[in-house]
Amino acid sequence: MNILHKIHCKIYRFLLKNGILTPKTVLLMDGGVCSQMHQYLLGHLFGQKGYRVEYDLNFFKEWGSDMDYRFVRNFDLLKAFPYLSVEEASRVVIDVYKRKYFNLGNNTYGRQNDFSFLEKKPPVYLGGYYHVPADIWLPAFRSLFRVMPEVLDAQNKLLYSEIGSRPCPVAVHVRRGDLKVEIPAYGKPASLEYFKSAVTYMQGKDKSSFFYFFSDEPDWVGDELVPQLRLTENSCKVVNVNGSDKGYMDLFLIAHCRHQITSKGTLGKYGALLGDNPEKTVVLCNDNVEYPWKELFQNPVFL
Repeated sequence: MNILHKIHCKIYRFLLKNGILTPKTVLLMDGGVCSQMHQYLLGHLFGQKGYRVEYDLNFFKEWGSDMDYRFVRNFDLLKAFPYLSVEEASRVVIDVYKRKYFNLGNNTYGRQNDFSFLEKKPPVYLGGYYHVPADIWLPAFRSLFRVMPEVLDAQNKLLYSEIGSRPCPVAVHVRRGDLKVEIPAYGKPASLEYFKSAVTYMQGKDKSSFFYFFSDEPDWVGDELVPQLRLTENSCKVVNVNGSDKGYMDLFLIAHCRHQITSKGTLGKYGALLGDNPEKTVVLCNDNVEYPWKELFQNPVFL
């Protein structure tokens, strides 16, 4: 922090402390498009109370990758949902708020049932990971986000059309990358037996099921997973047109499928939520980490 920036921060703190500047709610935004959607939703809840909301986007400038530094994480929220508005916090605001008004997320260290953060008043900086009650979160999600096929590029528009022509398209999200090993916040990765059970379950429900696989490691899915599921090219396709820089396009393709088989992480689940309905089946891993999702889906199946 250079001398001039320190001076600016001191002046800003003085003006804020003395009521000359309007206090704000500042939120850290990081991760992939689904994390960005969740963090934007959280800011929306504070904005509904009449508070000024700004977002700290430094993660995308200073880090911008997953935990293994393998897959890029760009600020894609406005590419996916161009009708939203995001006000970026300045460097001075971020430094002052993080230092003086930091509040750690209730889900960062397993305090999921402590929702006192929702009563915080500006000035406050919300960092870490937050769990929001389903009866608050779900209506906000439905009001904020919708599938935007017009943002898809030419290849993805063709896939979107193909998916729509299938009698029973099923999206299968296979999260690999930094979650292919056990992580405390996410638990153990989805197993081979899970995917076998999920595919068999969906085939039992509808013999016309056609499986679209989405993964951050599509080559591994095609070479290792699909052969063990005994699926042929007439019953499945590995979608490999989108890298991690186009995760929001995978999100919309997943949402366009009739049913979803999810794994760890949120891409498959958010895709399912974008088009949830009473006829939709959403398959989830049968473990404690995934059970909170039961409150959000109309027809969840844990295998």
